[in-house]
Amino acid sequence: MLDISNIELGFNILVAILLVATIVYAVILNKKLDALREAKAEMEGLIVSFAETTAKAERSLAEFKTHASNTGSGLKENTLKADGILSDLSYLVDRAEVVADRLEEDLGLARQNSPETVLPKGVKSGDVKKDKAKSSNKATSSSKEGATKKDLSPAAEDLLKTLKGMR
Repeated sequence: MLDISNIELGFNILVAILLVATIVYAVILNKKLDALREAKAEMEGLIVSFAETTAKAERSLAEFKTHASNTGSGLKENTLKADGILSDLSYLVDRAEVVADRLEEDLGLARQNSPETVLPKGVKSGDVKKDKAKSSNKATSSSKEGATKKDLSPAAEDLLKTLKGMR
């Protein structure tokens, strides 16, 4: 027969085993909780760092937007100025073409209306043409030198070059 004291002893042993298991489990759980607390502290540091980085990025983005807006408005102003200059240059080119055409017409009329020169005896017309070409070349080179000696604006020099190129 079973004795009550044996049952009581078995029950006490069972409770002791369960208490030892509970203590072991509590120690393991305590280590895991310590690791979790350390991770929480690290996570808080990361969150603070992330918040600071986000704030810096927002400030940089705002500065970038301001800079881009200022650059865009400056670029727009420069584009408007360039458009104005382009229209002015187009007008000047058109006027220069009209003047060049008029000069060509006047030159052609002057050549047509110039009287033929009477050649002295013994002089051939080919010799006169050669002499005229030589003197014309000398006059052209001396007029070029005279034009460069004068203080012409770059725009006037460009206009002269353009008119000479149209011949």
